[in-house]
Amino acid sequence: MTRLLVVGGINMDCVFETACLPRSGETLGGQSFRRAPGGKGADQAVAAARQGAETALVGCVGNDAEGHELRERLRAEGVHIDHVATTTDAATGAAAVFACRGESAVTVVPGANHQLTAAHVRAAEPLFARSDVVLAELGVPTAAVMAAAELAHRFGKPFLLTPSPAGAIPPELMQRVHLFLANQHELTAGFGDGHVDGDEWRALLARWPGRIVVTRGSEGAAHVDGQGTLHEQAAFRVPVLDTTGAGDAFAATLAVHWSLGIPQAMRVACAAAALAVRGFGSQSTLPTRQELQDFLDSTSGQGQLITD
Repeated sequence: MTRLLVVGGINMDCVFETACLPRSGETLGGQSFRRAPGGKGADQAVAAARQGAETALVGCVGNDAEGHELRERLRAEGVHIDHVATTTDAATGAAAVFACRGESAVTVVPGANHQLTAAHVRAAEPLFARSDVVLAELGVPTAAVMAAAELAHRFGKPFLLTPSPAGAIPPELMQRVHLFLANQHELTAGFGDGHVDGDEWRALLARWPGRIVVTRGSEGAAHVDGQGTLHEQAAFRVPVLDTTGAGDAFAATLAVHWSLGIPQAMRVACAAAALAVRGFGSQSTLPTRQELQDFLDSTSGQGQLITD
């Protein structure tokens, strides 16, 4: 069983299903509304736990009804939450998610997520010592992420980072990351000039061999290994309802299956992402281990790995 430690954000999502995404100044009628647990750190932790990984989360929620509810939901999913702090200085993080025909637009108010400190992370040192892989994202302060990277390095653990929200990555953090798990926008924001231009992702992968996996939505995922070989993983063709949780399903699954090697772990991660888009909400459709295995067994002819 993989032992995964996740450092990241915890939100309460407000999900609006609409016929189209709203434009500036426009008021639309919606089709449905629901509150649902979210946040990239929480999503990744739940995704890993459902796949059988022993999973712990380092994060922060507010001392409010949403914070208490989210802690209990994480506990019910089997995530260890001893190092999920509670603060009185900010409300629990929240996100407004507009979902329309497989597309989504999200606004996040970080709230308590920005109260997570390096001291909170260092207090979880025993978890770093016993974990197999550490997975983090940038929805919490950089100082907390850097503390996680330093502890992972101290104990010789692979440190994987989802560079979201997209932006420039501090050089000192860049040096500590074993593998970046980025979509094309995050890739160009962190490693290029910020513009997604055709096949620019290929050049960026080649410039950082062994360091990046890029996810490309319906085009699958790709990685250039340390020897300069490009591995492209085709996506699985499935009906798409909501892509909100797909990236987190991918990241968590690749981390859980780290021991397979990146090319094979990408295939399993693409399968998990495919299952995550079958319904609305970022956590409701994250697959269990059995669901993932059954899906892979039933799609043996799809999602084949291509190595150039």
